[in-house]
Amino acid sequence: NDYAYREDWSAASERLHATNNFPEFTGRLCPAPCESACVLGINQPAVTIKNVEVSIIDKAWDNGDVTPQPPERLSGKTVAVIGSGPAGLAAAQQLTRAGHTVAVYERADRIGGLLRYGIPEFKMEKSHINRRIEQMRLEGTKFRTEVEIGKDIDAAKLRRRYDAVVIAAGATVSRDLPVPGRELGGIHFAMEYLPLANKVQEGDLTVAPIHAGGKHVVVIGGGDTGADCVGTAHR
Repeated sequence: NDYAYREDWSAASERLHATNNFPEFTGRLCPAPCESACVLGINQPAVTIKNVEVSIIDKAWDNGDVTPQPPERLSGKTVAVIGSGPAGLAAAQQLTRAGHTVAVYERADRIGGLLRYGIPEFKMEKSHINRRIEQMRLEGTKFRTEVEIGKDIDAAKLRRRYDAVVIAAGATVSRDLPVPGRELGGIHFAMEYLPLANKVQEGDLTVAPIHAGGKHVVVIGGGDTGADCVGTAHR
């Protein structure tokens, strides 16, 4: 980013936000395949795009450049967003800024989806989520927690209540392995284990019902989620 090179951090933040509502999330969590594809890497180190992105947004927050952007006028239209993960939050923010009245529905007790309960604190501090949520509140977005659509509110009723509904519920069904011994105890999906560890970090639980303390742990899968499980187990 040329603005970052010239240390024009306000302009860099404006340019970054033009295509990314939450660069502090992507800058910390993206595996950055663009860096391995960077042509500069042919004969010297590639551009560290993730670090540049994080530097821009962190300086923007520190300098007071990230502020609420409420709409100048309301459209009179209402929108429900189901799910408060990154997709749901980005959709809600864009729709609110366009002048629509937006309510975000989340079945968990806190806003954030997998950002909140699937990403360990050591990988991204929850304070980054909290200040974005506060920004969105000040812009006019409403949040409803502990509401599961189809259980607490009928989907057809929700559709009648709002002019439009955005479904951003995420992929919550884990991939199982039909292998011998699968029926044994002590086998858990990552998305059973990580949310409980995050609840302990948030102070909602004293001790997680699933934990690695004093145990030998095998993690099947070497992607980002597997690495998160390894890091959480070590801690």
